[in-house]
Amino acid sequence: MADGETVIITYHSIDDSGSVISTSPDVFRRQIANLSEQGFLSKTLREYYGEADSGRNGAGRSVIVTFDDGFRNFRTKAFPVLKEFGFKATVFLVTDFCGKHNDWEGNPQELPRQELLDWEEIRDLAGEGIEFGGHTRSHPILPELAKARIEEEIGGCRQTLEQELGRDVVSFAYPFGKFDSRVKDSVRKHFGIACTTSLGRVGHRSDLLELNRIDSYYLSDPASMEKLFTKSFGGYLFARQRIRDLKSLAGMDRF
Repeated sequence: MADGETVIITYHSIDDSGSVISTSPDVFRRQIANLSEQGFLSKTLREYYGEADSGRNGAGRSVIVTFDDGFRNFRTKAFPVLKEFGFKATVFLVTDFCGKHNDWEGNPQELPRQELLDWEEIRDLAGEGIEFGGHTRSHPILPELAKARIEEEIGGCRQTLEQELGRDVVSFAYPFGKFDSRVKDSVRKHFGIACTTSLGRVGHRSDLLELNRIDSYYLSDPASMEKLFTKSFGGYLFARQRIRDLKSLAGMDRF
């Protein structure tokens, strides 16, 4: 393990549907309990950004738990578990859909239609220490948009978040993990730190606007928690990412 390495874990919905974006409540609780047993330090993405910006990222094993899309079951299924084990989290919101459902354009039909957190719930959770970040206004594939629309999606998302939360927002996650130079430039303008869907750990040399994450799917084996920061697990993630890259070239990576 390299000094200052951090693992950012990705979740979406905590439910029993078995969909590709779902983690069952039992599995989620087991994973957070295992992280706690391993003694990992829990941070929000905002805290990581503050440390990196000031050059204070220290040694040790830290974990950032993130949730994409802002499903309502975060409040009922995830937050109580996080609170029980003293873990923090960063939740990325699709601002035009808060209080609605995840039926934005392009959402695969095989995914379950689910309710999203509303602003009252979001403010209550923010008061409990949950960080909220941006995930655009409408969850588009950003590189497919014109430059002006990219700016509307990213800048408008930040504006709404700050108006509703009453504070500055620094964290962002690219919908579907997709971005290009235009998208990254807009994120740099409006946010300070951003997550991709590329597999891997992060450290001192990581680009703060292209942070790797590890989907919770790859932590299904309880033993994986003990290997998170090992060289062998890093090799495993690298191999899995190569497979995902090949799927991307074949147009098979919409999730």
